[in-house]
Amino acid sequence: MKKGLLIIGHGSRTKDAKKGFMEMVDIVRERTDEYIVRGAFMEISEPFIPQVVEEMVNENIKDIIVVPYFLYKGIHIKEDIPEIIKGLDEKYEDVNFKVSSPLGTVPALADILLERAESVE
Repeated sequence: MKKGLLIIGHGSRTKDAKKGFMEMVDIVRERTDEYIVRGAFMEISEPFIPQVVEEMVNENIKDIIVVPYFLYKGIHIKEDIPEIIKGLDEKYEDVNFKVSSPLGTVPALADILLERAESVE
């Protein structure tokens, strides 16, 4: 059985931000056949994390890897998302949740920053 991959975004009031996040989720989905990929928002925008996890559980997904689409270990990574996942872990006792680190400081992101800088010159 495939594992679930839940990518979590912050959420925004702008349609462009939500659309951009969902496009990234789609790109990840297209690049893997190892996971059933879904996207959810922590706050502000729907679908929210509990809604998407419920859908995944209803699809009989028992292992869910949570990947925050955040840069650093701020309050959302340290407290908010773990609290949400803890509540879901208690609700769905037969589901195994694992949470990854945020994107962080990796050389690939530096390359992207440089590409962005060069694109405006």
